[in-house]
Amino acid sequence: MKVTMIAHLPPIKAISPYCLHLTRELAKKVDLEIIGFQRLQPEGLYDGGTTEKGTEFEGIENADIKNIIYWYNPLSWIKAGLKADGDIVHIQHWAQYSTVMYCIILPVLKLKRKTIVLTIHNITPHTNNKSIILIDKILNTFVFPFSHHFIVHNQRNKEKLMKLYHIDEKRISIITHGVLKPENVRHISKINARTQLNIPMDKKVILYFGYIWRYKGLDTLLESLTLIKKSIQNVLLLIVGEPVKFQNFWVKCEKIISDHNLRDYVITKLEYIPESEVGLYFSASDLVVLPYREPFDTHGGVGALSLSYKKPLVVTDIGGLPEYVKDEKVISSPNDANGLADNIIKVLKDEKLLKKLSKDSEQLSHELAWDVIADKTVDLYNNLIAGRNRS
Repeated sequence: MKVTMIAHLPPIKAISPYCLHLTRELAKKVDLEIIGFQRLQPEGLYDGGTTEKGTEFEGIENADIKNIIYWYNPLSWIKAGLKADGDIVHIQHWAQYSTVMYCIILPVLKLKRKTIVLTIHNITPHTNNKSIILIDKILNTFVFPFSHHFIVHNQRNKEKLMKLYHIDEKRISIITHGVLKPENVRHISKINARTQLNIPMDKKVILYFGYIWRYKGLDTLLESLTLIKKSIQNVLLLIVGEPVKFQNFWVKCEKIISDHNLRDYVITKLEYIPESEVGLYFSASDLVVLPYREPFDTHGGVGALSLSYKKPLVVTDIGGLPEYVKDEKVISSPNDANGLADNIIKVLKDEKLLKKLSKDSEQLSHELAWDVIADKTVDLYNNLIAGRNRS
């Protein structure tokens, strides 16, 4: 079977780690062609740019990669549709920027009678801006009818997709975000990691990792820290990630730090972290916290990373985050600083619970491993081809 994947790969940012790990596994199982992006969106659209500078992409073994799509060139969109040669064309649908291109690419694929699969990473944009939400829905309403099947990452995504776009549930499959197995991750010892970061070994380190958007709830976590430090005096919050400056959200977080005298309890690394350095921060931490809230509705890559590093997790009950843990005691309500603080204190004060949560993460890392996700994806391809042959 030949599969064409339309997706973006490193050094482009956004969901490229997801696309990279999925395609690496799929290339072992199918004849894989990847049609990618030379330019995904304007460099100035996000602070910090859209590409990871200095990254050398080693390619994907047994995959034919053609990076031919430019966001500003409609002719390249037509070319992408014409070049797609797979029995299945699988498209990674991320944001309205790429949906504009898909408004051209998918009709071309339909004319070629290709079987089209769309993985929807965000059912709705991660913003409360009504204009962006409206534009996103208009574009999706045009694009979605061209797809034969949809992949989402969790049950809530499926229900939301059905409700918003009236799609038959038989056309939607749930295949979750994949996770690297611990043995495939380059680990650093906690002592080594903390030495490099100048963090004392007696500290209880909470990690907040990833882009600092309003919906990721760092303000709630900081408010909970004002309570946590009263109970655990050697606690330290490690904030690692790039603030999305156009939201001006980091200003609010800084004010909380200042107003509540949290300077001695917070270390920040406010920049994009290349994949080669990610392990340093996870290895230095005792606990990863995902305090996300609406309009977040997906799984998020940080939870998957946490499982790969066998890290205990405390999450909020939003999107697919609860599927990253096996113990309901570590699930908090969004925007509830008191409840979040209670859960974090409970975990950090109980060494036995910390070890159990670490084991849970390791087990989930195998259950959700990328090779398992690829197998489920190939099964879907086979079913779709069989169904078209019968019809």
